[in-house]
Amino acid sequence: MKQLLICLVAMAALFSNAREFVPVDWANIKQEATNHPQRIKDLVARLSADELDSTLTYPERVLAFYGQSYLTQDKEELDVRTMQQHAKNKNFEECLSCAKRILEINPLNIDALRQAGNAIYALSEDSVNCRGLTKDDAKPYFARAFRIYNTIATTGDGSAEHPFYVTKISDEYNFMRVYLNLWKFSSQALVGNCDVFTLSENSEYYLQPEIHFEITRVLEIEMMMFQ
Repeated sequence: MKQLLICLVAMAALFSNAREFVPVDWANIKQEATNHPQRIKDLVARLSADELDSTLTYPERVLAFYGQSYLTQDKEELDVRTMQQHAKNKNFEECLSCAKRILEINPLNIDALRQAGNAIYALSEDSVNCRGLTKDDAKPYFARAFRIYNTIATTGDGSAEHPFYVTKISDEYNFMRVYLNLWKFSSQALVGNCDVFTLSENSEYYLQPEIHFEITRVLEIEMMMFQ
């Protein structure tokens, strides 16, 4: 709940006025990842720092987040499944260790950032197994996740004409639930290169009946898995 409130405050300025979108040019991002991987690594380091580099532009944030996908090629996903199982079983120490291992591979993995923050929060309330952790120790993980949500939000508005761009299916659910406070949908369909959700309920942060996510990168990774 605390992370949601912080996130909604951060969103207010972003969705309050008309804004320009930051396009995701997959061909250009792939080329940058191939020819200039260090540039993307440097941008990822700046985006994932505990204190955000205020000089980092949104086009640079887009290149960092979406370019990272080409550097890691989803190789952290097996660990993500293990981490999620630990979280489900409330094995918070194992969950945190797994999340940290994932973030060494991909510092911008939203699932790992959320679960690391949640695990620290839970451990801080356990007087026996807190490991000296406090709730403040969770803040950098939540803050980094919110930066990524803000970055995704700049790529579109959820319409068919301007979908939100994602690199993982899980990013869709994290973005809808944590960032837009959207929890219920009646159907989900693949339309071209977009994952389209028909919403059962709206929130004050998203009022349209459908929300579109551009999943070119998701489909590309799926094709790689079957080659």
